[in-house]
Amino acid sequence: MEAYWPAGDFLRDSERLIPEIEQSYVDAHPGNSKPSPGDVTSWRQSVYWLASLLDRLDLDQVWMFVEYRVDPAMDPIDVVLAGRHPEGGLSFGVIELKQWSHIDHPQPDIVAGLCAACRRAGPGTLCQSCSVGKVFVPAYRKHKKHPAVQVHDNMTALKTHHNMFDDRYVTLVGATYLHNLKDPESQWIRNVSPHPGIDTFTARSPAGLETFLKENFTKESGADAAEALLSRRRSTALLEPEIGSILNGYTQFSLVENQLTAVNSVLERVRNPRTPGAKKVFVISGRAGSGKSLVGLTLLGEALNAGYDASYVSGGVASRETFKRASNGRGKAFATLNSIADHRTADELDLILCDEAHRMTERPMRGSYSMRPGESSVSVVVDRAKVPVFFIDGDQRLFADEVWSPEELTREIQRLGAEVVPIRLERVLRAVGSSTYDTWVRHLLAGDQLPWKAAGHHDPEPFELYYADSAAVMESFLRGKEDAGERARMSAGICWKWEDQTGTEPEVTPEPGWARPWNAGDYHHTPGAPKRKYWATESGGFGQIGCVHTAQGLEYEWGGVILGPDLTWNGAGWAVHREHVLNKANKIRSDDELARAIRNAYGVLLSRSIRGTVLYSVDPATRTLFSELDVPRL
Repeated sequence: MEAYWPAGDFLRDSERLIPEIEQSYVDAHPGNSKPSPGDVTSWRQSVYWLASLLDRLDLDQVWMFVEYRVDPAMDPIDVVLAGRHPEGGLSFGVIELKQWSHIDHPQPDIVAGLCAACRRAGPGTLCQSCSVGKVFVPAYRKHKKHPAVQVHDNMTALKTHHNMFDDRYVTLVGATYLHNLKDPESQWIRNVSPHPGIDTFTARSPAGLETFLKENFTKESGADAAEALLSRRRSTALLEPEIGSILNGYTQFSLVENQLTAVNSVLERVRNPRTPGAKKVFVISGRAGSGKSLVGLTLLGEALNAGYDASYVSGGVASRETFKRASNGRGKAFATLNSIADHRTADELDLILCDEAHRMTERPMRGSYSMRPGESSVSVVVDRAKVPVFFIDGDQRLFADEVWSPEELTREIQRLGAEVVPIRLERVLRAVGSSTYDTWVRHLLAGDQLPWKAAGHHDPEPFELYYADSAAVMESFLRGKEDAGERARMSAGICWKWEDQTGTEPEVTPEPGWARPWNAGDYHHTPGAPKRKYWATESGGFGQIGCVHTAQGLEYEWGGVILGPDLTWNGAGWAVHREHVLNKANKIRSDDELARAIRNAYGVLLSRSIRGTVLYSVDPATRTLFSELDVPRL
C-alpha cells in the first residue's frame, strides 16, 4: 500500500483521505479484497488520534505512512512516521496502534494463541517466550503477541527492505500505543518489555508518548524522509534480466547517493563536453556490489536515448557479453577495446564507459593471448571519447597482466594530460544491501575476522550465510534453491586442472566421492551446458563449477564457494600454497602479491550472491574457523 500524507493534511482532510486508504488497500491486495470494518475503524479512530497528537505537538509536518508494506511476506505496519531528528538526520518511527480496552497476563490454562511448544505441552504450561511475549485479550478469547513484539518485527522488516537504515545517521525507533486501555488492572503491560527500548504507552500514560515523539521528531518538514522511504527500497532482483529495462530508462532499480551523483555528473559533461581546461576523465571506484555496472548501464541507456554516440567496453568478457545479449537491440553499443582502437578516431565517441578497468591488460588484446602494439588500454579510452569513464575496484585485480590499479590508472590519465574526476561508491548494494556481510568478508580475507553474529545481536540479517562440512551438503542445499526458481551457482578457486572444455569431465575433486566438472568452454557442443561466458546466468550452469573468470562482474541469488588447498587458515593467519595455484596468478613472483591476488579471487567469488552464500573449505582448520566465527552450519 502507498497511503501517506503529512499528519496535518490527514487531520484536516481525513474524510477524503480515508476512502483513499481503502482504495489503496484494494489495489494492493490480489482479488480486490476489501479492508475489514476493524481496519477502517482503526484508520478513522486510531490513526486520526495519532495525527491529532502530532498536530498538537506542532509536528504536523511529520509524514504518516498508513498500513505500510513493501513486500508480500511483510506484515503491514499500522503507521510509519517519517521526519527529521532533533539531533540532525532523518528519523523514522514504527507505531503499533491497538484499540484494546482490557488485557490479561498470559493464561497457562488457555492454549489458544500460544507457541507450538506450549500447545503441545497442553494447559498449565507456559514457556519463557510466551510469558513475556504474549498477552491474553478477552475480546478475542485468545493470546496475541505483545504489541512490542510486533513493533520489533516491523522494525526488522523495515531494515531488511530499505538500505537507508544501514546509515548510522538515520534514526529508527518504535513504540506501541493502546489509546483505549484505561483499565487500571491492565497497566501491567507497560512494565513488561519483550524488547528493551521499545516502549508501550497506554491511555494512562499519554505524557510518555508525547515525550517519545518530541525526542525523535522536529517540526521541520518530513518530505525528504518520506521520499527516502519510497526510493531507498532494497532491490532483491538480479541485474542481468533488467538490462533491457535499464537501457530503455525504466527499471525497478533505484540509484542512491553517489550512484546518482555519478550519473548526473557524467551526463552533464556529455551535454557540455567542451569547457576550458584539460579533458575530464571520470574514475568511478567502488567495491564489488556497490553498483558500478548499474551506473554504467544507466549512463549508457541515458546517452543512447538522448541520441549520443556511446560505447560500453569491459575488462571482463563474461559480463560484457552477458550484458550485450540482454540489451534488447542495443548490442552494437557493447564493443571490445580492440575494435574501439581500430575503428574509432580521436573524440569520435561522445561517451565511452569502461567497466572492470582493473581487468584490463596494459594494451588492448588481439584475441585471447596477444596484445596489440602501441597505445595503452587507458589511452584508447581517453583518446576516442569526448567523455571517458572508468569503473574500477583495486580489490578485484587478480593476475600479473592486470596492471591498472586505481593508482596506476590515475597516473596514466594524468600522463595523458587529462584531469581525473574521482567518484567513490561507498555503499554495497548487492547481498540485499547487507553492509554486515560486506564488512564480514573484508575482515575474513584480511585475517582480522569478525563473528558473523555479534554477541547479544538477535536481529536477523537480510543476507544468509552458512558453511558446510562437505561439498555434497552444500550442493544439496543449493539445488533446493535452484529447484525453487532461485538462481544458484557453485564456484571454486582454481586449484584443479581445467583440461576438459566440454563441461562433462569431473575435474573439480575437493573431497572423496564428490567431483563435478568445471564450466564448459565457449566452443563446446555439450547439450544443456552453457558457454563459459554465460555460465553465471544461463540455465544449465548449476551442475558445473564456475571460477573467477566466469563469475566476475555477474551475480546470482545463491552462491556456494569452494575454498581449495591454495588458501588455508593456520590459526594465526591465511597461508597461501603456491603449488596449488593452477592459473596464471602463479606467474606473480612476489609471495605477498600472490597472497593478495588469491584473497582477491576469493573475494570476487564471495561477493556474487544477492541472497545468500554457502562456504565449504577442503581444509578442516578453515571450516573450524567458520564455526568459531558463529557462521551457521548446514
